[in-house]
Amino acid sequence: MALRKRLFCNVKPTFLPRKTAAFGMQNNMFCKALIMRQLCNRLACEKYLHLSLAFLRHLASFPRYCP
Repeated sequence: MALRKRLFCNVKPTFLPRKTAAFGMQNNMFCKALIMRQLCNRLACEKYLHLSLAFLRHLASFPRYCP
């Protein structure tokens, strides 16, 4: 019985690194997905900021009439 317990205890640590590697890979993919979402949101904000600045420049090009 003691020998079986020792073998089981020796085998168990070899499985743990594989599990952590699998969980690490899932976490890495999740992290990449979050980064891609943040980059897409940033790109959308920059695009609309660029369009709004172009619109404001267009409005500023008209002469102002003061009564």
